[in-house]
Amino acid sequence: MNKHIRAAFFDIDGTLLLFGSHEMPDSTVQALHALQANGVKIFIATGRPPVHLPHLPALQKVNWDGYVTMNGQYCFMADGEVIYSKYIDPAALRTLLPYIEKEKLSIGFVEKDNCYFNLIDERSANFAKELGQGTADIAARIAQNPIYQLSAFLPDNYEEEFLRRCPGCLAVRWSPDFADILPEGGGKPNGLAAMLKHFGWTRDEAIAFGDGGNDVAMLEYAGIGVAMGNACDDAKAAADYVTTDIDKDGIAKALRHFGLV
Repeated sequence: MNKHIRAAFFDIDGTLLLFGSHEMPDSTVQALHALQANGVKIFIATGRPPVHLPHLPALQKVNWDGYVTMNGQYCFMADGEVIYSKYIDPAALRTLLPYIEKEKLSIGFVEKDNCYFNLIDERSANFAKELGQGTADIAARIAQNPIYQLSAFLPDNYEEEFLRRCPGCLAVRWSPDFADILPEGGGKPNGLAAMLKHFGWTRDEAIAFGDGGNDVAMLEYAGIGVAMGNACDDAKAAADYVTTDIDKDGIAKALRHFGLV
């Protein structure tokens, strides 16, 4: 067995769970149990916020050691201990509001325990319905609560102007429908670094799995980066190893390849 790896980080959508059904393949469940039995701690590393996780019951088939959520902006252990958090500057959000109102853009504002939209349109309707999200008085929420990221339902060609109107932020994308907007310098590697520091481990002692554009930096950061067979081209290019698709035992095969199970 490979005794060098101490921690394994897994993206959710398209990596752990199938798009659409949100089911976890049986081979993945079995491989994760075996990985833990071999002494490796396992962590979620997702763009989703904590409030989304109860809507994904397949994740409960495994006892996770911790969670890197909101693309590394909010990280906590299974017992709730917060390891790291970083939110968007409220001044940047106040600058953004007139622009999204003028352009009638549907933007999800993500707090730790709540997500809500300024408006819901045809781009965001299914997403909002699936997660039970509605609209709110955005200016009031910004004044009262930290906003860790935005789910901006806008085409690629809007991103540059959007970021000009939201200073000090960057965009990462794991869905063609929307981009996650984070504070500059943010991203999944921050979450991995915080978790590893908590245990006294280095990045070389971590393996990470992903499939989307928001996983690229994580795959580059981890000692071993694994892209799923169904991953985007950028994720595959960033990875040390490309496994098979999520529904072709991709996670189990990669863990066997590296001698972890």
